[in-house]
Amino acid sequence: MLRIYLLHSLLVGYSVFCTAGVLVAGDWPQWRGPLRDGVSDDKQLLHEWPDGGPRIAWQTNLAGVGYSSLVVKDGRVITQGDLNGIEHVIAFDETDGKVLWAVQPDPVAQWLASRVASEFAQLDRNQDGTISEDEALARLGWNFNKYDRAQSKPSLGTDELVKARVERLFKALDKSRDGVLQWSEAGALLRDYFQRVDAVAKDVDVKLMASRRGEALLAELDTDKDGKVSREEARASVLERPFGAVDQRDSETKSADGQLTFLEIKEYFEKREAGKDGEITAAELAAYYAQNHPRGDGMLGLEELRSFHGGYRNGMGDGPRGTPALDGDRVFVEGGRGDVTCLDASTGDTIWHVQLGNQLKGGVPGWGYSESPLVEGELVIITPGGGGGTLAALDKRTGEVRWRTGDVQEAAHYSSPIVAEICGRRQVVQFARENVFGVSLKTGELLWKYGGANNGTANCATPIVNRDHVFVSSAYGTGGGLARIADNNGTLSASQVYFEKKMANHHGGVVKVGDHMYGFGSGGLICMEFLTGKVAWRKRSVGKGSLLAADGMLFLLGENHQVALADADPARYRERGRFKIQPHGRPSWAHPVVANGRFYIRDQESVTAYDVRDR
Repeated sequence: MLRIYLLHSLLVGYSVFCTAGVLVAGDWPQWRGPLRDGVSDDKQLLHEWPDGGPRIAWQTNLAGVGYSSLVVKDGRVITQGDLNGIEHVIAFDETDGKVLWAVQPDPVAQWLASRVASEFAQLDRNQDGTISEDEALARLGWNFNKYDRAQSKPSLGTDELVKARVERLFKALDKSRDGVLQWSEAGALLRDYFQRVDAVAKDVDVKLMASRRGEALLAELDTDKDGKVSREEARASVLERPFGAVDQRDSETKSADGQLTFLEIKEYFEKREAGKDGEITAAELAAYYAQNHPRGDGMLGLEELRSFHGGYRNGMGDGPRGTPALDGDRVFVEGGRGDVTCLDASTGDTIWHVQLGNQLKGGVPGWGYSESPLVEGELVIITPGGGGGTLAALDKRTGEVRWRTGDVQEAAHYSSPIVAEICGRRQVVQFARENVFGVSLKTGELLWKYGGANNGTANCATPIVNRDHVFVSSAYGTGGGLARIADNNGTLSASQVYFEKKMANHHGGVVKVGDHMYGFGSGGLICMEFLTGKVAWRKRSVGKGSLLAADGMLFLLGENHQVALADADPARYRERGRFKIQPHGRPSWAHPVVANGRFYIRDQESVTAYDVRDR
């Protein structure tokens, strides 16, 4: 009788998660789910959606700005977002979406307060409580325009603001007092954007202008006076981003030499200066500001400067990119600037903090640190990148470094690491700047590497591992390759099985269901046989996006805000429902989640929980 009673109690306790005796619940504790493969454990879900999509269980607009996905575990939904210009970690109640806590990690908050107070005091030379554009030229440069968002006199219209701003700028910059700004006068503020502001003119000697500009820049940047500009010398200059394009390839070696000559710089400027006159008038500057920076008034307040330093900033959207990881009573997060923090999952209190740049000598990738920390046993695996070692293993309890990959020193990119057993060895697999590679989980020793899928620009997709095979892909016309890892008398090596250019997956990831993979490549959604690379079908579907698999279905989120449900069927593409979420001017890049009978979509400030249980 006691056994019957206990069994009855157990069933009642699980009834909230069960339908017709089948378990539907499954947590989503880390990036791309329990096994980091984009596959949910949920069962008995809706296989058809009504018009307009599934029923909304709850919705909130308090997630902040950013592209972080979500984790769902122990009654909490946790993400990262930029709230009022400051990166935060936010926890919601899984039941109703109410905010449980929203925090900025303590060490980051302390650093921010100190940085803002010090910089404000230095920049506010006349001590009037605001920083004018001309006061901040040397320190903030063009970034001033990004974070000058408020009006000191809110009643002023755009035309008045722009006029006052341009008058101040010209007075500060026009040293010759001739009513135009030369390239040399523009300095740090306008140099990178000079060509955008400079309007089209006729009868201009572009070659002469490019020659003079090239001479000036070479003299300025060539610190070792060898007649060339190295990549290091080009840092923080107008040549930093386009360095690879300026550095011409040798006709014989077909490779660049990593040094910019005068002729290379001159030819680069000739292309950029076509149709320009090399001067900026007040009217040109006013037109540019009115179009691109209509909200700023040319003055920075304390709160604006705080927002300026409070999180990662990028032309493709501000805010954090990584996704938290929940493990027991702790949550591990990584910010866009490289702040890795362990928090108490119940309160958000900081337990420990590590800065990837300052402490681990890493380098922030061009679009910010975007990985999601990996918790494995007593270790937290992260990717600082750089000469100290691409990967680092931290003690989960203290944040102390257990090992670094001394023999792997590639720059960090945008993929997140996974753990897999390959050839009988437990290892960490990561896709960095040049290769996908495996390292020993115990020591960080390099075991193998494969560089076939590297695009050199944005390696984003998480690798897919099945036994001794690893699939990895990247976009920009590259594609995806399958590598087989072999054990040769104790030494592991990788050899390419196939390469398929159609599977040029960008950020949306790939999922494996049965013998086939599904992912967004060239032209839309692709179904491909894992071991052979044979394409089963291609379909436009929702365009480029992200996806997950659950209960034999594909949950698809297009960057164009289209959402669809489709069969995970290699025989054909068949949709079972479609709807569109509200556009907001940014692409939908945060990966969707299915956990405990709900389908979650994070899209910038918004988090929506859809009930997808088959009742």
